[in-house]
Amino acid sequence: MMRISDIIKMSNSGRQFKSENKPAIKETQKEAIPDIIKASEISKAESLSLYGKGISLVAQTFDKAKNDENITATPILDFSKNLVEQALVDESEYFLKFYESPYGKEYLPHHSVNVSFLAVEIGLWTGFNKSELMELAVSGLLHDIGMAKMQNIVYKDAKLKNNERNIVGQHSESSAQISKKLGCLSEDGLTAIKNHHLRSPRDKFSEVLSLADVYEAITHARPYKAAKTAHQAIAEIIDREALNFQPSVLKAFVNNIGIYPIGSWVKLSTAEIGLVTGINKGYPLRPKVNIIFNHAGERNKSIKFLDFMSETYFYIEGPLGADELNELNLKWQEKNKKADALN
Repeated sequence: MMRISDIIKMSNSGRQFKSENKPAIKETQKEAIPDIIKASEISKAESLSLYGKGISLVAQTFDKAKNDENITATPILDFSKNLVEQALVDESEYFLKFYESPYGKEYLPHHSVNVSFLAVEIGLWTGFNKSELMELAVSGLLHDIGMAKMQNIVYKDAKLKNNERNIVGQHSESSAQISKKLGCLSEDGLTAIKNHHLRSPRDKFSEVLSLADVYEAITHARPYKAAKTAHQAIAEIIDREALNFQPSVLKAFVNNIGIYPIGSWVKLSTAEIGLVTGINKGYPLRPKVNIIFNHAGERNKSIKFLDFMSETYFYIEGPLGADELNELNLKWQEKNKKADALN
């Protein structure tokens, strides 16, 4: 069994992606999707707006696929371009939205946008060029579009029966077929969509899309299961999925997303409770934290900031579970109600 510490210590000399037997091609020649991405400043408000636009876009695209209506590639490409720009400039705001995004029963649009964003991030961390990041963004948005006509099964409140699982299991192939008709992906992107549930040696696009899909699914609820914390998700991937991914990819993932990713609630050695708001890349155990609750479990009047890279005498004891966080918030709300009643 591979442990988190094994991933952190792992050298970059691990096994490489299997050879794709392709001739060396200059980056400008490899762009299956036109336009090299230019860095742009995107405000926090625009970042959150972009997320909402992505949800609406995917929901509309799924509806069109369900009703056999014509799907145009331009809105998908435009959104993907903006998403890649966001990842190149600053991912922190988008990561907070990634974890905060509330799932209703119909989770597929949120899941697709989250996978698209995270695939781009993993691609960025593992050395993909800009046109390849666009390919990942589009692949992430479309990787589950084959489920559009299976939603009556996918959104069931109970676990699926064997025959239902067999039907849903065909969605990867269906997603690749629908995406191919759009004409906006190269064979790399189409193969990634087709193989994102494959657990045998894969090309680099399939591996990155698969890792994003697995992590997103673990950290978000489904009608039949509760969400796990980001910390639990990383531990589960390393425990159960480590042999299905290249060590170099897992190392890059853990080093950049952190053992305590952005959006995680953590317990500090001071008994305080904080929210992870930033990562010190390469140092997964030393994030940046906003301290929200003091040692007595009371909400601070003003937020304190702590960077574990500079404040080395502090440390994180572990993640805070959803139940513990809810209990803290309920206590805080109850205290406010009592205070209001006295005034």
